[in-house]
Formats: sequence, structure tokens, C-alpha cells
Amino acid sequence: MFALRRILLFVPVAALAACSVVAPPYSASVDNIQALKNASPVATRLGAFTNDAADGDHSSVQLRANSMRSPVGDSFAQYLSSALQQELTIGGALSPDAKVELSGVLLKNNVDANIGTATGTISARFIVKRGAEVRYDSVKTATTQWDSSFAAAIAIPRATQEYPLIVQKLLASLYADPAFMQAIH
Repeated sequence: MFALRRILLFVPVAALAACSVVAPPYSASVDNIQALKNASPVATRLGAFTNDAADGDHSSVQLRANSMRSPVGDSFAQYLSSALQQELTIGGALSPDAKVELSGVLLKNNVDANIGTATGTISARFIVKRGAEVRYDSVKTATTQWDSSFAAAIAIPRATQEYPLIVQKLLASLYADPAFMQAIH
């Protein structure tokens, strides 16, 4: 009887330990928007953003025993596309009838909520085309670190809060590339 009570107590705790969380919605970076406005006039439209099949489908990110899912579509490639759409729209650089198209491939998407120091890395290939001509093709990577806790109840929410900031950093590196800005002019 005592063993049964232990099992009944352990099952809900184990179920809670392996929950799925949703990444916070992307919030456009003021610095990124200003970079786009400073490069004005630029105009582009968004093409497809896909996942690199070699690195998995990027439908979720493991955070210890939890998994984090994208709030946009069914993958983090769509999250990245949505982030770009927000910033390009606010920055006045998105036009559905632009001759220049920006597309991409999410190559790496990892958040490691280690005890002590957690890290996050995002890598994507960005491609700018005018018609069939490729004007820009480059891989950008953003990595960041933050303090993390032993307690998952603290570490997991902190890791999910950091995720949009990693995406902001990735897009900042894209906008800081003069070749990219020239390609979307």
C-alpha cells in the first residue's frame, strides 16, 4: 500500500516535470527598427523561411526535461519569419510588391538551460534575390549567455524569456551587414 501511494504521488510530479512551454511572442527591437530606418529607402518582401533538414525540424527546443514550442506556425523558422515581418513593417522596409525577396533557412536553434550559465544559439542563412539573381547569401549566427538556476522552475522561464532576445541579436547582425543593406536597396 505504501508503494502504491509513492507511485500515485510520483506520477503527477513526473508529468509536470516534462511539460511543454510556448516561447514568448517576438517583440521588435527598437535598435533593429532604427537600423532599418537609417538605411532608408529599402523595400523587400518576405519569401519562404524553412528549416534545415540536417538539423531537425526545429518544431521545438529542449529545455532540460521540457520542450519549448513556437507560438507562430509549427516551427521556429516561422517564428524567425514573423520577427522579420514585424521589424521590416515597422521600419518601413516591407512591401508586398517589392522586386527584392528575402528568404531564409533556419540552420541551428538551440537553448541550453544549464545550471550556472545557460546559452542560446541561433544560426540562419539569409538569401536576398531580385528576380532569379541572388544578391545576398550569408549565414548569420547569434549566441548569448545568461545566469541560470539549478531549479528548473526558475531556469526554464528564464530561458524562454531569453529566446526573443537571441532572435533580436541575430537580426541585428543581419541589419549591421552593409552587403545585406545594399542587397535590399
